[in-house]
Amino acid sequence: MAAPAWYHVCVFASPQLILDRISIPTGARVGDFGSGGGHFALEIARQRGPEVTVYALDSLHANLERLAHESRALQTTFYPIYANLNEHIPLRDNLLSVAIVANTLFAIENRKRFIEELSRVVKPQGVILVVDWMGSFGNTGPMDGEIVTPAEAATLFREQGFQIGETIPAGTHHFAFAALCMTP
Repeated sequence: MAAPAWYHVCVFASPQLILDRISIPTGARVGDFGSGGGHFALEIARQRGPEVTVYALDSLHANLERLAHESRALQTTFYPIYANLNEHIPLRDNLLSVAIVANTLFAIENRKRFIEELSRVVKPQGVILVVDWMGSFGNTGPMDGEIVTPAEAATLFREQGFQIGETIPAGTHHFAFAALCMTP
């Protein structure tokens, strides 16, 4: 028997509901870091169409090929980009108005360096949406030793000069918050 529709919204992070809680201005350039299957990148493209440009960054070519294929049906300018986020973000300085780091932070080896790179590519007053796992949940999520708590994530962003906003509801297995880029 399939789980009821509300189950997925309450237990797992719903890109649609989470994205409804942040402001994405018309003309925004939005980066989805560690885009994976593209749940957030494709949802933004569906919601905003030609009003935004989406950059989907991932280290798996298969994910990027699938996103390139799926994004063709949408009316958004969509760039699938190969990136090893443990090394460098291949975007120019101050390009993005909004960055999404969903189910990615736990997998980054040098989180401080990654957040420094985010600070470089996000415009001053730009927003970073952070969504990640609250726990392993019997290996449904990442391994226990990889989990980044909400407090640890907020501290990492504060240490790099971001202002942390309110907590955003993200289901029982995830946490989410917005971080405002305060760097000039």
